[in-house]
Amino acid sequence: MVIHCAYAQDALLQKQLHQSQYLRFTMKPDSADMGFTRWEKKRATLQRYLPLATDFKSLELQGPGAISVDKNNTVSGQGSVLITTPSSLAKKNPTNRSYASAELVRPLNRENLEAYNRFSVWVYADAPGFNSVFVGCTLYNKGKHEMPTPGRFEGQHFVTVYPNKWTHIIWEIPDLYRDAVTGFSVNIMLTGSPKGASDTLKLYVDNMSIDKVAAENTRGFDLRRNAIAFSNSGYRTNAAKQALAQHTNTIKFQLLDAKHKIVFNGDGRKTGNGFVTMDFTNFKKPGYYTLKIGSLETKPFLIGDDAYLATAWHTLNFFFAERCGYDQPGIHQICHQDVYCVRPDGRKINVSGGWHDAADLTQGVGNTARAGISMLELASTIQHKRPELYKRLLEEARWGLDWTLQTRFGDGYRESGIIIGIWSDNETGTKDDMENKATNTPADNFIAASYCALAVPFYKDDAAFSYLLKKAAIEDYGFAVAKFDSDINEKNETEMNAQAVVAAMYLYRLTKEDRYLNDAARHARVVMQAQQMERRTDWRMPLHGFFYESAKKKRILEYFHRSNEEMMMLGLTMLLHDAPDNADAHLWKASCEAYSDYLKETSTVMSPYGILPAAIYEVNNADFEGIYHEGDAVGMPSMEEYNAETKNGIHLGGDFYLRRFPVAYQFRGFHSVLMEKAKAAFVLADALHDDTLRNIGTRQLEYIVGYNPFAMSTIYGDGYNYPPLYGAYAGDVVGAVPVGIETFENEDAPYMPMQVNATYKEIWTNSTGNVIWLLSKIMKE
Repeated sequence: MVIHCAYAQDALLQKQLHQSQYLRFTMKPDSADMGFTRWEKKRATLQRYLPLATDFKSLELQGPGAISVDKNNTVSGQGSVLITTPSSLAKKNPTNRSYASAELVRPLNRENLEAYNRFSVWVYADAPGFNSVFVGCTLYNKGKHEMPTPGRFEGQHFVTVYPNKWTHIIWEIPDLYRDAVTGFSVNIMLTGSPKGASDTLKLYVDNMSIDKVAAENTRGFDLRRNAIAFSNSGYRTNAAKQALAQHTNTIKFQLLDAKHKIVFNGDGRKTGNGFVTMDFTNFKKPGYYTLKIGSLETKPFLIGDDAYLATAWHTLNFFFAERCGYDQPGIHQICHQDVYCVRPDGRKINVSGGWHDAADLTQGVGNTARAGISMLELASTIQHKRPELYKRLLEEARWGLDWTLQTRFGDGYRESGIIIGIWSDNETGTKDDMENKATNTPADNFIAASYCALAVPFYKDDAAFSYLLKKAAIEDYGFAVAKFDSDINEKNETEMNAQAVVAAMYLYRLTKEDRYLNDAARHARVVMQAQQMERRTDWRMPLHGFFYESAKKKRILEYFHRSNEEMMMLGLTMLLHDAPDNADAHLWKASCEAYSDYLKETSTVMSPYGILPAAIYEVNNADFEGIYHEGDAVGMPSMEEYNAETKNGIHLGGDFYLRRFPVAYQFRGFHSVLMEKAKAAFVLADALHDDTLRNIGTRQLEYIVGYNPFAMSTIYGDGYNYPPLYGAYAGDVVGAVPVGIETFENEDAPYMPMQVNATYKEIWTNSTGNVIWLLSKIMKE
């Protein structure tokens, strides 16, 4: 194959495109750029081995299976401990999660291990027919604070292990409580067996130690030492271009070309606490460059129209890898032919297809449609510039459309979402069959209608498929409208009306029928009634423009996991664009301008990173419906817990606080919350012709790809210093975007531990799809 490279296009990307045949096979990462590669090279200044095979009698097995000593398969030379376990149990877990774990425990006698900050162990998996297995490590502490933390995921670390080779697991634990450690463990998850695979799993465990190393920074806003924070995805030619340093004695910086020749000199701007912001916006010559300040220097990054191109291909690769019901070499065979959605009258639909939603194998129309919409938006942007990428975007978006059409009953009922956490045997009538009740909800039908309506023009050359899409879009919108009034309450009124506006506008653009435009305008009036238009002059920051959950304004709208915050502005800007002479147009514009004020005025509270804060919270004003803690009985979130987190935000006045990061409980990681705000910034930038908003939107994605305190790209296989992610069944997938950087306990500051666990390190279609959507705006320049 002859590869025609665009100027300065990443050589690694070209290799990946060539080897994957433009995503006919999945991409492979470059291990040299992984954070793990750097971490593993750290020298331990203190080390203590925890004997396994030589102290076998002291070991414990929890869960199914058995343990034994194996003298042949060993890295220490002293023998390993072999865990042998079935891959499943006699009965399926009613939650459809993994059957259990077989756990080898190395007991300790309430030892204070605060002098050590890293756990290390080697493992080897023997699992015929499996592409990968999921191995976990646990720190048990019984001191002042219990580990693992009840109701949280802290204290456990999971790694994808590929069979038939020794794998080194390292886990830095500087933030975990270890004053009275009762043991460390290694476990293998019982995930069920893909059809034809072995029913037995074997895991060899060897060379366990605790070490002391120079630990990674994990908490707070201080930048990692010996690093510069910058956009690993590069900078578009005419975009703002900034980078950030902290631990340096100079403000003078240089931009160096590929031959290490200085092409730009600048003086950075001091912004407090030793931070230096380097601005090289005016440099626009395309090419690869590094940035240097004092003794600090970046890895190469791109300036030019190819910036973010690698990120676009990588994130699309994630969706291709996550295909359900598809023979995906290296990840899984055809899967989940025995999973069904059941309508109340007994009719069934097989739900295999679409994309596995996250590290588990869950399916749902909400994230499927959002991801597909993102692909179509990016396809629209690059249609005449990147023909190969355009073609693959339409192919992948159609994979999601096929599933969206397949899993609807045609009367409002459809597959809303099913948890799938095991491999099944694809045979109906056996123990691992899974079923889910079909639902008929406006939210699902609105988003499905939006997806299908947007898609119609892209597939106009396929008359039959276009007909099916248009028919489904019109019908699903009608089903949503029919149930709308019965499903509205004071908690969802704003969000549901905003979703209705957007769906109606997609149908209006598809059909040109005024009834949809009228519907959108009517729902928009409700949305605007829920907006704070007057400035809160009683606050330290006289903010306005934000929204409440309903027109009664009892509680400010906020999100902690998956967000729809862009919907209000997306709908209003669609109305402004399509109906500028409407009698309500001045109201739509005023609403947009007020929200743009909110974004601009809050974009400085996390200086020098420029990250938008999560939301405004009010003490003693929370609704815990729908929020829960998984695991043993640890209770629901409490008002005391909510208030403690809220009060760590920025006090605005009275009972109101501006939280930099969401108030959250077990489900933590906030990329999606951030990116939905970035979406709002971009649609407002277009509607109001405001470059400041465009720069704000871009910065939110830059944070995800390297402009953060950890100086890491958080997208696996994209950029530099990216961490291992919680991939579970999919394994290590290039382009996977995690749920996101989280917070520690009740703090209101970024936290990104080396620990790999749900939900913050979990790969997710929602967050990955959001990146693709943002690229559709960033690459439009």
